[in-house]
Amino acid sequence: MSTTDPAKLERYRYKLRQDWTDEQTVTAWRKWQAGLAGFTRGATEAVLEAAQLRPGMGVLDLASGVGDPALSIAAAVGASGHVTATDLGPGMIGIAEELAHKQGLRNIDFRVADVESLPFPDQTFDLVTCRFGVMFFPEQVKAFRECLRVLKPGGRVAFVVWGTKQQPFLTSTIDVLLKYVEMPPLDPDAPHAFMFGERGLLQSRLQAAGFADAREEVRTITGHWKDTPEEFWRQVSEIGPQHRAVLAKMSSPARATAETEIFDALRNLSDGTVISMPLEIVIGTGTRA
Repeated sequence: MSTTDPAKLERYRYKLRQDWTDEQTVTAWRKWQAGLAGFTRGATEAVLEAAQLRPGMGVLDLASGVGDPALSIAAAVGASGHVTATDLGPGMIGIAEELAHKQGLRNIDFRVADVESLPFPDQTFDLVTCRFGVMFFPEQVKAFRECLRVLKPGGRVAFVVWGTKQQPFLTSTIDVLLKYVEMPPLDPDAPHAFMFGERGLLQSRLQAAGFADAREEVRTITGHWKDTPEEFWRQVSEIGPQHRAVLAKMSSPARATAETEIFDALRNLSDGTVISMPLEIVIGTGTRA
């Protein structure tokens, strides 16, 4: 967030916590967890690759949500390693903890934690990871400095964020809705899901936090949704607090018209069985000297 207005920052922090710990949001992510894990599998694999995982590593995963990529990391570091999965509230990581038990993972624990004030001693972890969370951090450089603090010398961060806003999963869904309803303009100071579509921004913020060898890589992966366009839209409309806010402002006729257009757009991305679409991500890495 570019603003230094403390009141504005607090309002954003409050809204972020309210949105992502809301019972309706948590329930939706529980419902759609398996489908979303499959759809974004390429992003999870990108984190694992960038993390340069080895057995025995101690890993802190931020904004772990319902378990991606923390559960995959726990499997990769093995019984001699350990993962601490964190999130804003207990709802999402409660689901991740249930999944860990089902998968027989015993080398992972779950903590509620604020990324701007991590409750861990200096030089605790070999690696800090985050998948699709960094772009929402209210003060990113401050949060990145916390990551630097809890890393051991030579430790590494590996982050994956969304790239350009011109993503088919957005242009074929939410952007269609916005043709039929007027929403207030976004706060230009507030972080948002696609802010790191600006080339070089993630790398520069890692550098500003003090990371050595800070880099970013833009990559296109493919998301596969093994269900109908109607089901894909249903999960989009349920999981995002912002998406639900748009729908709440629409009349029934406008929503019906928009959804007809959305289903047509999604069918153009489907072979009749699987929806496939390119997803642009940005991979950010850096090390503690």
